Amino acid sequence: MKSRKIQIIFFLLIFSNINSQEISGIVLDSLNNDPIQFATITTNFNINTITNEDGYFRVLKNKPYADKDSIFISSLGYRSVNLSAKNQPKNLSIFLSPKPIDLESVIVQNRKKISVDQILKNVRNNVMNTYEFGYRKKKIFRRVTNMSGISRFDIKIKNSSIKEFDQSLFDSVVNSIPRKNNSYYEVISAYNGNLSDPEIQKINIVKSLVLKNEEGEITIKAIEEKIQPIVDLRMKPDSYFKFKSGIFPVDIEADGVNFRSIDSTNIDQLKKIEQSKKDEIKSYNESNRNITRNFTNDYLKNGKKINFEIFKSSRKYKFILEKLAYIGYDPVYIINFSPNSSSAKYKGKIYVHADDFALIRYDYENTKLIRDFNLLGVSFSVDDNYGIRIFKKNDSGKYYLYYFSNSYKTSFGLDRPLKIIEKNKNVKGRRKQNQLKMQLNFNGNNQTKVQYIVLSDSISSKSEYDQIINKDANLPTKVIKYDPDFWSDYNIIEPTQILKEFKIDN
Repeated sequence: MKSRKIQIIFFLLIFSNINSQEISGIVLDSLNNDPIQFATITTNFNINTITNEDGYFRVLKNKPYADKDSIFISSLGYRSVNLSAKNQPKNLSIFLSPKPIDLESVIVQNRKKISVDQILKNVRNNVMNTYEFGYRKKKIFRRVTNMSGISRFDIKIKNSSIKEFDQSLFDSVVNSIPRKNNSYYEVISAYNGNLSDPEIQKINIVKSLVLKNEEGEITIKAIEEKIQPIVDLRMKPDSYFKFKSGIFPVDIEADGVNFRSIDSTNIDQLKKIEQSKKDEIKSYNESNRNITRNFTNDYLKNGKKINFEIFKSSRKYKFILEKLAYIGYDPVYIINFSPNSSSAKYKGKIYVHADDFALIRYDYENTKLIRDFNLLGVSFSVDDNYGIRIFKKNDSGKYYLYYFSNSYKTSFGLDRPLKIIEKNKNVKGRRKQNQLKMQLNFNGNNQTKVQYIVLSDSISSKSEYDQIINKDANLPTKVIKYDPDFWSDYNIIEPTQILKEFKIDN
């Protein structure tokens, strides 16, 4: 009987794989073979996606393709392509030819030329009519890529009352910390709520993973491993540490950073560790809710206005109507914008539908430093910030944020004295036991890219929303190399080649 059950399960697994169909490939410019980024892949069976930075895409259907199934590939400035989904090879090379004719060179019926100021005014006035504000349910995929590097990291010991805490120890700490580190985080969230009010939204994690070389992280853990044996041997059991850097004192006790080994016989300490894990899970879920909520709603302010700087402070920018062209079958005004004031920091393009005046795409990049802070030996700057937002219509004919990508590069530095003071709770008076003085000199940079795409979107209701319960999912699955089968049931954004090749060496 047991053998029979195994055979049935095995048959069902094979059958499900046979009945799931996949089309993947790359979209290329027919003239120069360059990959076309962010080309729209639309199907007539309600599974849509977008090409990644390398031009790749993947469409997965959980049952065989029918004769009528087709995929439609379109991108601004190119002739669109319509293909039958059935009997296509798994890995396609799709070539789009440039489209030399735009709408300004043909007769457009019932449409007169209007000024760029009037186009922008119509966008603002039509927000309530063009964008979705009702109850919707979505599956949302988010990918975060971090690439960090250290250009300088020095610790100079000035004075130490603990002989083991000497220059050679901290030289070994500095030398053990890698100078480069990459990490990737991916999550699918189930969203249900009313888009007109961020407070009426429930978001739960469906599945998530993290690719992270924890040994390469620049964290206190690397220092812990070097210092912990000395702390166990030389420090009193009730000691705690006070970190002081110039005018900024910070007390870090047992429930914060603790350099001491874990005592498996200490029930109170084990309870704190267990509670810390629960708090980490709760914090992880709440952070995902807040981030997803912000990305889903940040393009609208109070449900009435487009929340982009070029619309809020349009006088700071110069707008030029480039042309009236097609994206797929949709007529679109393409408008360039650039700084018209010293306080404006971005340039780019906006794409406005010529019929309903909805903003359907927004490309931007900074023209100057976004932030530049340098005070008392602490420096921080946002050097680069660029991205794209794409909107599309739902089944109700209203627009919503479909795809979001934002990249930024930050630089940071620290050149300050640091004092670590050991104190003891059971010693009277000032409680000072030992002291370590050092000078920190640290410089590095970090590049972060966030991508967001709506995998599915459908109408919901107040009653359906009320039945949803916020549940905390476990922490993301940790993997040491990219697993192409992890998201086999979802049409996520195809990973870049760098991500596909990511692997943590043992």
